[in-house]
Amino acid sequence: RRVPLDTMATAYAPLGVPEGVYNHGPRKKQDAVWSWVLLAVVVATAAGGVLAYQNQSESPDAAAMRSGGACSAPSFHFDDVLAANEARFRKQAMRGDGPSASLGSQTVGASENAVSAEADPSAPFDADAFQRGAVPWLAVALGASFFLGLAMLWLFRQCAHTMVWTVVYAKVGVMAALAVAFLAMGSLIPAIVFALLTALTAFCFYLWTDELNLVASLLSVSTQGLRDNPHIITTTVGLSFSSLVYIVPAVFAMTFAFMNGSVAVSRSAVAKSSGACADFAGDAVDCCAWQVDTWVPFYSALATVSFIWVTSLALETRMYVIGGTMCQWYFAPAGTTEFKGLVGGSLRNALGPSFGTIAFGSFVLTMVEIGKAAAERMRRDEDNRGNILVCLVTTCLECVYAIIEYISKFATLQAAMTGAAFCDAAADVTDLLSRNFLAAYGTYAFPGMILQGTAFVLAGGFGVATWLLSYATFAVSVEANAGLYAALVGVLAFVVAFVVLMFFVMIMLNVVDAVFLCYAMDKDQNVIHHREFHAVFEEVNQKAAPRGAVVQNPTGNRMYAAHV
Repeated sequence: RRVPLDTMATAYAPLGVPEGVYNHGPRKKQDAVWSWVLLAVVVATAAGGVLAYQNQSESPDAAAMRSGGACSAPSFHFDDVLAANEARFRKQAMRGDGPSASLGSQTVGASENAVSAEADPSAPFDADAFQRGAVPWLAVALGASFFLGLAMLWLFRQCAHTMVWTVVYAKVGVMAALAVAFLAMGSLIPAIVFALLTALTAFCFYLWTDELNLVASLLSVSTQGLRDNPHIITTTVGLSFSSLVYIVPAVFAMTFAFMNGSVAVSRSAVAKSSGACADFAGDAVDCCAWQVDTWVPFYSALATVSFIWVTSLALETRMYVIGGTMCQWYFAPAGTTEFKGLVGGSLRNALGPSFGTIAFGSFVLTMVEIGKAAAERMRRDEDNRGNILVCLVTTCLECVYAIIEYISKFATLQAAMTGAAFCDAAADVTDLLSRNFLAAYGTYAFPGMILQGTAFVLAGGFGVATWLLSYATFAVSVEANAGLYAALVGVLAFVVAFVVLMFFVMIMLNVVDAVFLCYAMDKDQNVIHHREFHAVFEEVNQKAAPRGAVVQNPTGNRMYAAHV
């Protein structure tokens, strides 16, 4: 619904709130039915897990499974199943979509005699020695990574423009260095490709100079909001650990479910010889296989949906809490320095009247993830390779999924600020953003690129420092392979640091989205709460806006009058 310009400021005023910014409550329950649906799925998953644990079958002997002793009784019709398997594989081979027949070309026990590559006997890898030396370093790396994340936030608050342009120059410099390296190695074609990519990247960054400065201001304001509301980080950590309270038992429940079944003749075996079986290609396989009960696949699907749903619920709750907190912080009167209780109030709304809204939004994201997985399986299916129609369909679906995720994210933020239902919030926020001419938010990809690039560089430097420091200790404590052990510790420290830093990056991106939406509300009401942010954003918008005077036509609509 299009709203006249004069009524924009009150078009989305929530539940009687005159200023139309943040609904302090009391809030009405929204989308309550989705709370019950989520509860039903969780209870069904838990009940199925209990039954699976109580009725799990006895595990068969591995030797009997391999030799066929576990499925050699007359009721299994062992020889008939082997013959049927061979006929099925021969039919597939004739169509060209099955394994080539080489039965008998290899002895059944060939794979049993295969020996893995041995380590160098002069300096064997000592797992115990590596573990003793690596565990303390990785424990220190895990703790230090959190301080590294806080340091990253401090850097963006103090010198955001320097950080942004450092990442930009580093990106261009790395590509230029690769072009020079390929040229030095005599690889002309890769050198030309990387040189062109370097020039194109530098040109694009030049064109988007104003937008990059906008991103720097956006990150600076966002990190200031995080500094004033530090419990956003602690609440996010708590939500992550709370989700594990359900996720870990759900994984065990799925494991117990697959223990419900019986032994059957393997569908891969086609012949038996020397106490083992062979498949159609002549490779050794077990004669018997574990066949789960018929209800297990359905329960596995239910548990998978609940697993993804609860994970998405934790992420949506984080988004909701950040949105509500940052809205109150952004619109606080000038000079306010006390922001105690903002996070707690938003969390109470998330777990109270808006829990159904969060459950609905997380269900939408769950369906998107399942759709993505299905599209990926369809794309990777061997039968679909080279099928242009499948390629077009999966590409279109990826665009649809990206749009749904984009709208869902801002719908959750809008619901956090106004207390609206999920669908109403999605419609309101779409109208809010579109009617305010926020084309400059095409820079949306830049915050992620800048923050992820910074996290990668910091984690890389942290890994190198850990490698150098750990080498000194390994050189003293072990007799050989000190360099190898130190290098492995450095790589693991890099991974740990990058994961922790990405945790901070995701929080920052949520804060950036919330701050941007608050700016849109600011603009909708023709008021200014953060002048430095508005100044940069308006400069970008003015460059993107059409030239001409603003006029009002007889119907009341306003538009630009172009010069003739």
